[in-house]
Amino acid sequence: MRVLHLGKYYPPVEGGIETVTSQLARGLTALGARSDVLCAQPRGDMPELREELEGHTVYRAATPLVAASTPVSVRYVRLLAELAPRYDVLHLHCPNPLAALALRLVNPRAKVVVHWHSDVIRQVYFNKAYRLLLGNWLARRADAVIGATRAHIDDSEYAKAFAPKAHIIPFCMEAAPFAPELVDQAALARLRERFPGRKAVFALGRLISYKGFEHLVDAAALLPPEWVTLIGGTGPLKGELEARIRAKGLEGRAVLLGRVEQEELSAHFTFSRVFCLPSVTRAEMFGMVQLEAMACGRPVVSTRIAGSGVPLVNEHGVTGLTVPPGDAAALAGAILEIDADEARWRAMGAAGLEAVRTRFAPEAMFEAMMRVYREICGG
Repeated sequence: MRVLHLGKYYPPVEGGIETVTSQLARGLTALGARSDVLCAQPRGDMPELREELEGHTVYRAATPLVAASTPVSVRYVRLLAELAPRYDVLHLHCPNPLAALALRLVNPRAKVVVHWHSDVIRQVYFNKAYRLLLGNWLARRADAVIGATRAHIDDSEYAKAFAPKAHIIPFCMEAAPFAPELVDQAALARLRERFPGRKAVFALGRLISYKGFEHLVDAAALLPPEWVTLIGGTGPLKGELEARIRAKGLEGRAVLLGRVEQEELSAHFTFSRVFCLPSVTRAEMFGMVQLEAMACGRPVVSTRIAGSGVPLVNEHGVTGLTVPPGDAAALAGAILEIDADEARWRAMGAAGLEAVRTRFAPEAMFEAMMRVYREICGG
């Protein structure tokens, strides 16, 4: 079995789709399916690259232009035309207008798997044009459609076309790197020294509008003074959030940490009492950070976003609590409710860790994906 993943970018570029593409490329290759990647080179001044990484090849097409967050690359199309005949399956990670356009122009004979990470949510007018020119065609062309939760399929604008060929395969998380014995003890000590005797709620993500961090700042004002709200990440709303913290007099009670290095993440989860994902729109379709918190045994407070898989990842009353989006009082109430019952806090943390080890285990995702490939290729 030979599979070519059509991605937007690929690590070291960071992002949820890039993480999933990398997991599949490595994991499927380990199972015996040659699993390569075609992606855009995100910087136009960098040359085209072909890299051999952990048994798979990554082709990075020269990309001179990025418009509306979409790479524009003629070379991507030409590379697909050159590479496609070598593969049994083309696995397209969406939304990805460049890959969809390339697929339509090349029109290869290979089977097509569409991995539907999300509808296009924020760019309304762009989405209308995309759906008319490419989206409807791609939904029909796909031999199989993968959704990480039922919401990815049932609540998509392409739900009717997706339904007959849909497969639900959750994203995965490797629990081992978050094991207690691997926690960066120096980073943990620094947090304890900086916030002595405090209870912490931790949040992590890009400082952008759909993440809803302004509501978490408002929630911090409703928590007792011994609590500190830590928000990790960078982004364009940093100034607005800092101003909101000052206006509410929350200096020292709500803190923007900036970028948190990967090797220090588990220390931040360990230091925290609760992890919070306060996102407010369907631009947040899964919330991989929930799995990272669960891998560290921390209960999660997240939001019940209509049409999103976020509340399907964090099971209400089992791995944490879910609340209406945009409701600061509900966020604060859920955080305090989890903290108030030590036995329940431990049970939720244990349930989250068990979910990561079973329902979201890498082996489960890789084996399910192989079954889909075999099914559409006739065994």
